[in-house]
Amino acid sequence: MESEAAFRSYLEWALEVFGIEADETECAVMSGVWSVYEPAIAELREADLSAVDPEPDADLSRAPR
Repeated sequence: MESEAAFRSYLEWALEVFGIEADETECAVMSGVWSVYEPAIAELREADLSAVDPEPDADLSRAPR
């Protein structure tokens, strides 16, 4: 629940900074999307990728080789 509270705080701050008005339903949708993707994002942040070789000549417009 800590990350949900942090996201909600960030969301409210960002909406205020950019002058975007969002009702409770829109905020609930954004929070729901965050709760779906956040666990995978956290795993990616914590992953040890030091043994993974970078892709040479990466072309981000195409699938990895």
